[in-house]
Amino acid sequence: MNHTYDVIVVGSGPAGACAAWRLAQAGVQVAVLEKAVLPRYKTCGGGIIGRARQSLPVDVRHVIEQDCHTALLNIVPNGLSFTTQRPTPIVSMTMRDQFDYALLSAAQAGGAVVHQRCAVEDVSYHGDGVTVSTKMGEMKAKFVVAADGALGTTARRVGMADGRVLIPALEYEVTVPHELLDRLSRVARFDFGILPRGYAWAFPKRRHLSIGVLSMVQREGELKRAIMQYLTLLGCRDVTHIERHGFVIPVRPRKGPFIKNRVLVVGDAAGFADPVTGEGISFALRSGQQAAQSLLEGKLEEEPVQRAYSRSLAESILPELRAGVLLARLLYDFPRLRSWAFSRQGQRLCEAVTDVMAGRRSYRDLALTPQTVFKLLASHWSRNVRDRFA
Repeated sequence: MNHTYDVIVVGSGPAGACAAWRLAQAGVQVAVLEKAVLPRYKTCGGGIIGRARQSLPVDVRHVIEQDCHTALLNIVPNGLSFTTQRPTPIVSMTMRDQFDYALLSAAQAGGAVVHQRCAVEDVSYHGDGVTVSTKMGEMKAKFVVAADGALGTTARRVGMADGRVLIPALEYEVTVPHELLDRLSRVARFDFGILPRGYAWAFPKRRHLSIGVLSMVQREGELKRAIMQYLTLLGCRDVTHIERHGFVIPVRPRKGPFIKNRVLVVGDAAGFADPVTGEGISFALRSGQQAAQSLLEGKLEEEPVQRAYSRSLAESILPELRAGVLLARLLYDFPRLRSWAFSRQGQRLCEAVTDVMAGRRSYRDLALTPQTVFKLLASHWSRNVRDRFA
């Protein structure tokens, strides 16, 4: 086994696989270290939105189980329901073990070396390179890409500041009778008001449903009650099988910088998940490729790579995450304001968010600023005062 590479990627998810693919295409000696046996199950709703498809480096149609051209959003306590449709899929459904493995296989076909059952035990910086200690022995590289997920330890081992906010989520793989599966097929469903400061989703797969709930506040006990209530709401009374999985989602990025001691952090390890929906595949794909491009632009030299990656994130991912936080505040922190806004402009809001998911617009395009949020809050407050004293 070779123990020396130009770049070592820790983690074989979308961020790591895309980084490895891009580097391998450029002729860089790159190795991917994965602690599990591949393909490995990954807890996730498995929805590939249009924004993510635009960042895919390879064709993954063979692992898509269903395309949903329709999205349904319900504000359950208010009885509000909105439907959006697009000629191209809003969400394409997949199973993450197959999706991730398809990306990794493309990287491997391009020349990346993959080491399975290779858990990282330590990472140390020594000026002109990095040493990675694993169960298979020590490996050396000029740089490391930390793509080891929300609970990964690579960034911590090199002393990176964290600051992420990790929220809990539950996802059930639910086998239901064919008639119920048919009724819920071809539609990506999102329900708000099932639990405080969170939402529920139902994603149809080829032979089952992926049903989940998340909360922006850490109330893991409430998630179990909420998901059982949601199953009832969906009419899932005759469930034949359930696989239960819990996970965490980073809805706030690290404090930065996102590169230290020749280690670049990407995807969930960096906290690059959508603060509105919790969707992380889009920013995982994008950050993985940006990390690889920065390594190439900097010619594997420490300071040029650091400048390139910091600039790349500052121009693209970080402004989008900041803009999304403002919309997330409206959706989760002010339920009365949310109900008021959706009762008046619900369809317009849903069309705008669908465009963001489809990759046709960004959160920054929605012109959400602290000033506009304040105006909405002031308008809502003044209306309540008028109604109270009318």
